[in-house]
Amino acid sequence: MIGVVEGDTHDIGKNLVKIMLEASGFDIIDLGRDIPPQRFVDTAVAENADIIALSTLMTTTMDAMAEVVQRLQHANLRERFKVIVGVGPISLAFADRIHADGYASSAPNAVKLVKRLAGVPA
Repeated sequence: MIGVVEGDTHDIGKNLVKIMLEASGFDIIDLGRDIPPQRFVDTAVAENADIIALSTLMTTTMDAMAEVVQRLQHANLRERFKVIVGVGPISLAFADRIHADGYASSAPNAVKLVKRLAGVPA
C-alpha cells in the first residue's frame, strides 16, 4: 500500500515507486495524495496489506508519517505491518526516530527495500 501523507499533493515520487513495484510483481494499493494518517491504518487493515509506504516531499508534513506509526501502535497493530518512508526531506535518522521499518532515498532503493522486507530475492 502506498500514499502521500496528509498536507502534501506532490506525488511524482510515489507514482514512480508504485510503477517500479508493480513492474517487480507486487500488487499495489495506491491511496493517492493528501491522505490522513487514519486512512492509512484503516485501509491497511481492510486490505490486509503487508507494507505501508509513506511519501512526502515537504518537511511540514513529515509529522503525519510519525502519526501513522503512532496510530498503528495505539491500535496494537504495529507488528502486523511494515512501514517504510521516503523521498525529499526524509532521512534514515528520521525513519529510525519514528520507528519505521525502512527508508528509501529513491524509487529503485524503495523496490530493493520492499523486496528485502517481503523476503523476495533481489
